[in-house]
Amino acid sequence: MKSFKQHITEKAAKLSSIAPYKGAKWEDFRGLENPTEPEMRALMKKSSFKELRFVVDMKGKMWAWDTEDALHEPVVYAMTGKKFDGDYAKGMINFLNPDEFGSPSDVSDGNLHVLILNSRLTKYALKNRTLKALAKRINSKGEDRVWWKDE
Repeated sequence: MKSFKQHITEKAAKLSSIAPYKGAKWEDFRGLENPTEPEMRALMKKSSFKELRFVVDMKGKMWAWDTEDALHEPVVYAMTGKKFDGDYAKGMINFLNPDEFGSPSDVSDGNLHVLILNSRLTKYALKNRTLKALAKRINSKGEDRVWWKDE
C-alpha cells in the first residue's frame, strides 16, 4: 500500500526537450516523474528499445522517459531553464539477463540494468527512493538481481 506522499509524487508527466541553441525545436513527450519500479518496467516494455533515460536532481527528484524521445541535456534545459552543468545524475535503465554461460544479454523483460553515466554524481541517484531500492538488490540472486554500472 502506497503512502499518501508516495501517491502524490509518483505520476505520469509531460516532459519537454529543447537544445540550448537558437532555432532548436521544442518537443513534448510523455514520461514519468518519481516513478516506482513497476511504473518504469511498464514504460520500458512499451518503449521501442526497451530502455529508459533518466535524470535525478540533488534532492532526489527523478524524471524518466523513453530513450528514443530525447537526450539528457535537452530535457534538463527544457524542464528547468538552465543548461546541464553536472548538477544532475543522468543514466539509463534497461532489461538484462545472464545467458546460460553467465554473461549478460539483452532481453525484453527480466532483471534491471542501471547505468549511471556520471559516476561522481551517483550520490544524487541514490537520494531517489526507487534507485536506492534497486541499488540494495545488486548482490541478490536470480530474478531479483539488479546489474549496476557507474561510468
